[in-house]
Amino acid sequence: MNRVIKFKTKNGKNITIRRLRDTDYVAVTKYFKEFQKGPGAKWTWWYPTRPLKTQEQMTRAWADENQFFVAAFDRDKVVGVASAHKKQVDNPWAGRMATTGTTLLEKYTSNGIGTKFKQIVEKWARDNNVHKLQAEVRHKNVRSLGNLMKQGYEIVGIMRDTAFIDGEWQHEYILEKILEE
Repeated sequence: MNRVIKFKTKNGKNITIRRLRDTDYVAVTKYFKEFQKGPGAKWTWWYPTRPLKTQEQMTRAWADENQFFVAAFDRDKVVGVASAHKKQVDNPWAGRMATTGTTLLEKYTSNGIGTKFKQIVEKWARDNNVHKLQAEVRHKNVRSLGNLMKQGYEIVGIMRDTAFIDGEWQHEYILEKILEE
């Protein structure tokens, strides 16, 4: 995806989605620092004290042809990030799978950005010969789970007791979407 997608969210905000560039490093680090402080972080692996990658590490991943990173911008502010990572690229039997992930600032959730992200990631996956997309979602993250199901993902398994949050063990659903039959 080399083009920019502009759209209006359900609550009327003008959002731009595009691939991440080297020059976005500062904006992305600000985003993750803000995201880590919000309530959505507990449903991801972006816990509050998780160290951020260096600029070299991040921008190298953004340039890797087997990985895909896009961000949603409200003007110059990053408000969400989505990614896909091909798994086992060199494996002749399993090299056509990719893992996806999405994070959004709380005040931007439930406004259509997550759906747009999933559509953009799926297009990248199809264009890059990916057969299956995978995602993992904590069982109490009902918004993300609902979005994935709406986009055609199916629950294929559960990993029990993957994180201890708010005094209770959280499970993670394993979801998949087959892109070609």
